[in-house]
Amino acid sequence: MRILELTDTYPPFIGGLERHVQILSRALLARGHQVSVATTAVPGAPAFSDEDGVAVHRITGWSKVLSPFYSAGRPFHPTIPDPGMVRSLQRVLERERPDVVHAHSWNLASYLPLHTPACGRALIVTAHDYGLVCPKKTMMRAGGSLCAGPSLRACVPCAGDQYGMAKGAALATGIALSNPLLRRVDCFTAVSRFVADRLNATVTPLTGKQVEVVSSFVPAGLSEAAAAAPRPEFLPADDGYVLFVGALSPAKGLPVLLDAHRRLSHRVPLVLLGTPHPDTPGDLGPDVVLRTNVPHGEVMAAMHKAAIVVAPSVWPDPLPMTVSEAQLCGTPVIGARSGGIPEQIVDGVTGLIVEPGDVAGLAGAIDALLAAPEQRKAMGAAGLAHARKFEVSSVVEDVESVFSRALAGVRAGRPTPATRPAVEARDARGRP
Repeated sequence: MRILELTDTYPPFIGGLERHVQILSRALLARGHQVSVATTAVPGAPAFSDEDGVAVHRITGWSKVLSPFYSAGRPFHPTIPDPGMVRSLQRVLERERPDVVHAHSWNLASYLPLHTPACGRALIVTAHDYGLVCPKKTMMRAGGSLCAGPSLRACVPCAGDQYGMAKGAALATGIALSNPLLRRVDCFTAVSRFVADRLNATVTPLTGKQVEVVSSFVPAGLSEAAAAAPRPEFLPADDGYVLFVGALSPAKGLPVLLDAHRRLSHRVPLVLLGTPHPDTPGDLGPDVVLRTNVPHGEVMAAMHKAAIVVAPSVWPDPLPMTVSEAQLCGTPVIGARSGGIPEQIVDGVTGLIVEPGDVAGLAGAIDALLAAPEQRKAMGAAGLAHARKFEVSSVVEDVESVFSRALAGVRAGRPTPATRPAVEARDARGRP
């Protein structure tokens, strides 16, 4: 198959979505497919590059005028078609002639006008968050409560609280206006059961299609690479530290973790590795090490050396791959009962689950594992075995299956069949 991946951002940007698309593109290429990527142009990156056999097109549209408003320099696509981006995507389509277009983010809006029954292409949309229906992509109200469901009247002030009223109103209105075009999508998938269930409440009534589950994933070989990586110089001398990896934001539970760390009876260092955020707390307290934009190899080495990795998200985190990466390093994880995290952690076996926002509960869980090195060792071994199903080699065949079914439906002139309610990650298999 000829496959075109659509994503707002791509490496050199650092993030879970960017790594997901890059890992998937390389895995599909290795299985004999022709793979290309269309993403937003950024300063310093070439308009076209061949990256290990994957053709990467960095394109622009009229929305480049939004660049002064990018958060941390990260581009975003509006939630309505950008006429300039539509034309740029048309040129990419003419060059790559894909059989399948696989969309991951809001630049889907500029592709949808090009996806007609006559085009002969299959369109698959993978939801990594809630951006199909939520302008904040979080399904969280301004006060911190879970959203009961989108409505323009509620979404405009809620988005305005995060982005400012003008930008928030534009994004929310764009979603409402563009959503009827989602009927053109041939298949929807989501990275976790939690995300699929949340989106099915709105996407299915609109499109008549169920959102399937195809798990997110990490590259193979992380366990071995982490064990062989040199020790980063910024780590504390003692390996008995607690580690957090992710966006340094309140939504990821960073204030909760800092409060829990202050309450620990075991005085161990807390290491924070992640991307900066406007709301990153300034008062980190003693025994806290913070590093931003750390290379992935050093992150994995830090996970391998840590006593515990913590994922204390207070928002419905879709499926943070830092959890599976830590487990593949043989390190137990304490995670919040939030979003897809409970799908990754077997409570009491591979780690512990605590309630989101529960400072005392998180501190107690950390103290309990710090006091039980044998339990940590057993959880690490169990987590390593459990996380193998989140390696790309265990998931890529399911991705191919979704693509093939969607394309067969397009060529036969019928809706894509859902042969099962969810496509779950399985053990690794060889090529057919």
